[in-house]
Amino acid sequence: MALQLSLLVALLIFAVGLLALSYLFQARLRVERRLLAVTELRLERVQEGEASPLQRPLYERIVAPLLQAVGKMLQSWAPQALRTALARRVRAAGLEITAEQFAGWYMVAGACGACLFAFVAWLRAESTLTVLAASFAGGVVSAGLPELVLRQRQAERHTRIVRALPDVLDLLTVSVNAGLGFDSALMKVTEKMKGPLPSELGQVLHEIKMGVARRDALKALADRTGVEELRAFVSTIIQADQLGVSISKVLKLQSESLRQRRRQRAEEMALKAPIKMLFPLVFFIFPTLFIVLLGPALLQMLAGLTGM
Repeated sequence: MALQLSLLVALLIFAVGLLALSYLFQARLRVERRLLAVTELRLERVQEGEASPLQRPLYERIVAPLLQAVGKMLQSWAPQALRTALARRVRAAGLEITAEQFAGWYMVAGACGACLFAFVAWLRAESTLTVLAASFAGGVVSAGLPELVLRQRQAERHTRIVRALPDVLDLLTVSVNAGLGFDSALMKVTEKMKGPLPSELGQVLHEIKMGVARRDALKALADRTGVEELRAFVSTIIQADQLGVSISKVLKLQSESLRQRRRQRAEEMALKAPIKMLFPLVFFIFPTLFIVLLGPALLQMLAGLTGM
């Protein structure tokens, strides 16, 4: 009897322990499922661009809104033509910021330069008038730095687009001759090539998919980039589409014309090279060469004159 009671108690304890372990395991499994669901939801929000504000970079959370507000206030004082021109230049430079944010950089750079110059003048124990003059000069000089950056980025992007245009036209010509439509040929260019021009063509395809007419999308491309060669190409494509001319022939002629222009541009740069090399030759290379060649002779002459 005692043995049976002991077995019953042991079996009961084992059952209770098994139930407790099962409950703990189920609770842990529920927690893991909740964590997995939260993680998947967070990943979906990140992929959709709906991440929490704390997960965004510092620039997007703090700097960009401040620049937007400052630039908007600054542009409210500027004429409409100036604001439109700045927006066009920012797009042509390929900057991933708005025109208001770039206008805010003018104010920020000017303020930082003014404070820095004023602080340096104050450390040198200059007068109040000198500190104010240094602050004004620093603000004016520093406010021009974003303009220099914008011009440099715009020129670099312009050069890259001009250089890539003949290759893009060659690929478009091959794709159209292979039987693809013009839109499919543009998609092939965006898949096979990288750079600012394929990126702009991808924007054209996106606008066409959104319902914009091909003519309007191509005109917007020419306006965004500001490249004359690309503007001429867009005009030719639009005219060929309106008149029913074969696109492949137009693309071939445009490709040959652009390659001839690039060859002429290369020849022009080659002719300018000697003139550009004249300044460093006269002021840097020739003096060094004269020192190396005539230096020992001059030293011997000086030694001989000293001995006499």
